Amino acid sequence: MVAEGTRAGGELPPAFVIAALEPRHAAHAATLHLAGQPGTFLSSLGPGVLTALYTALPSTRAGFGWVALDGDAAPRGFVAATVGVGRLFVEIGTTRLGTLLPPLLAQLARHPALLGRTAQTLLYPLLVRNDAAARRSEQPAAELLAIMVEPAWRSRGIGARLLARLLDDCRARGVRTLEVTVDAGNDGARRFYHRHGFGAARAFVLYGRPMLHLRRAV
Repeated sequence: MVAEGTRAGGELPPAFVIAALEPRHAAHAATLHLAGQPGTFLSSLGPGVLTALYTALPSTRAGFGWVALDGDAAPRGFVAATVGVGRLFVEIGTTRLGTLLPPLLAQLARHPALLGRTAQTLLYPLLVRNDAAARRSEQPAAELLAIMVEPAWRSRGIGARLLARLLDDCRARGVRTLEVTVDAGNDGARRFYHRHGFGAARAFVLYGRPMLHLRRAV
């Protein structure tokens, strides 16, 4: 739900490869998420919850993603998506809850104020689907959940390569539309997505902040 940075840099080094996101990449993905989205709800849940989430996601039928690996096979960026946020929540809740629940409960116990935001997150699929045009559409859609690049490696084309591979994956899955939600005040993310063909679909409020739901054809 956030774009890579806009700092000037070179092209993607030839040694980089784009590989499927796997559970073994989860800890690195969590670290990249924390660096790329400080202060957001998911980041506030801490590295334990994020690691559990990115361990579970590629093992589900609803979730998929890709990772940019350097010459030493170290992840420098990743992208994660789902063919349905509600489906992903249900699948993780029914098959992976034992992994996710302990770090989540521990963080909620330390920070009870997060309970309200957790409830809003669970209602998120209803918020983004409260759209007559979306309900009428019969085109299969996927949602981009996160695209992160290590700060020192931004503006080298890594984010663009990850997004391109994700779009290829969507086409192979029969997906016709890719969607993403961004904070309306995140100008960098909005520029990134608009540059890659996304247009505004609707606005709504989440966590007390204005959000934009963006969409593009695959």
